[in-house]
Amino acid sequence: MPFSFQTTQLFRNDAPIAAWLRPLPNKNNEILVSIPELALLELASSIGKAGDKGQTLEEATHLAELMRNLRVDVLTSILGYCIRVKVLKLVRDLGRTSGHAWGNNLQAYVEARSLGKRWSRSGKDGRRLTLKP
Repeated sequence: MPFSFQTTQLFRNDAPIAAWLRPLPNKNNEILVSIPELALLELASSIGKAGDKGQTLEEATHLAELMRNLRVDVLTSILGYCIRVKVLKLVRDLGRTSGHAWGNNLQAYVEARSLGKRWSRSGKDGRRLTLKP
């Protein structure tokens, strides 16, 4: 599988991103990976990307259903720094669909950034992804 890097800025400049990274258990401490709550936002950011770079909404929904142990306080702290409306709306929708406790009460983070407008994008394949306000 080829690798690619995404350079989309997801957070305000003052976000404590280093606090959201950890080494894998029993592995090299110099190699850091995202904590699960941050990984959810990264996953949401990759939904709908052009070509083969991104995840499908269906794949992301299945992954979110497996994320039952996300910490609400950590997730909401990270959402508070997020500047991407698409990511906020997708995390909200993935949370609602999952039925897990972390998916409750995320609308406030969407309202703080979205100005009550829907987000929509068409892919090269003609499929449209539309997120409600």
